[in-house]
Amino acid sequence: MLQNVALLRPFLAVAKGGSISAGAQEMSISQPAVSKAIHRLERELGVALFERRARGVVLTRFGVALLRHAKQIETEWNFAQSELGAFKAGRTGHLRVGAGLYFAAALLPAAISELQARFPRLRIDLSVGANPRTLPALFGGDLDIVVGRLPTTGIPDYIETRHIVNVRLCIIASKSHPLAAKRRITAADLAAYPWVVYQDDDETVASRESIFRRMGAEPPRIAVESTSVMAIFELLRSGPYLGCVASGLLVSAVGQGLVELPLPIEGARFKGGAMFARTLANVAPINALIELLRRSAASP
Repeated sequence: MLQNVALLRPFLAVAKGGSISAGAQEMSISQPAVSKAIHRLERELGVALFERRARGVVLTRFGVALLRHAKQIETEWNFAQSELGAFKAGRTGHLRVGAGLYFAAALLPAAISELQARFPRLRIDLSVGANPRTLPALFGGDLDIVVGRLPTTGIPDYIETRHIVNVRLCIIASKSHPLAAKRRITAADLAAYPWVVYQDDDETVASRESIFRRMGAEPPRIAVESTSVMAIFELLRSGPYLGCVASGLLVSAVGQGLVELPLPIEGARFKGGAMFARTLANVAPINALIELLRRSAASP
């Protein structure tokens, strides 16, 4: 049994830096002190955490397993310090948030603004990306919370999910697009124009393809794939492009100048929500953020 949680700090530093010397530099202590701490941690756990190599160290399978838990312990400790320090210093802390396109553009701006009004000294790191980018970071302990499409499978037992909003996907274009004036859109109409998509958003691409299949046609090719939310919407506003996005984005700032195209079938729907480690379920900033996102989603 681990008797001294402080031994996790040098473990995390060495895992991050890839060597004893890098870990020592990160912690501003001597290399022998770091080596001693790592050896003691390995003795207490009864396993080897690192494999020593000529140019540094690499995690063993035991080290990989410990790393995720160590990151969560570090996060919980930071939040504990924040809550204790709130009585003296106005609520300091650090929250690492991952967000899908819809949450990042439509719901999070107002929610984060109000969250920091409640916790004035809370620092927020926001990473925007689709689930294939954000969920591995959450599962590995590099993000505290992810808000986006709730997967139906593949969620580990140590991750808690909370539903926030039901999301409907739609096809959009600029108000000046030739299809914007049509009352009825066919698959041939949609296939005649270039498409722009958010990079790595395989789930939305699959939903777009499902729309075409239900309309009896093959999905058209993707002309532009981008990691930039603003680039995607500027392309849609300024060119003949079409996109498949959450309908709620049309009422946000990024949706100005864009319209939903009328389709003979309804677009796909999915549940959007929050995902985070169960050990963080009682952390005040996380619960407050979820509450604020639900309020933002309910606003007209």
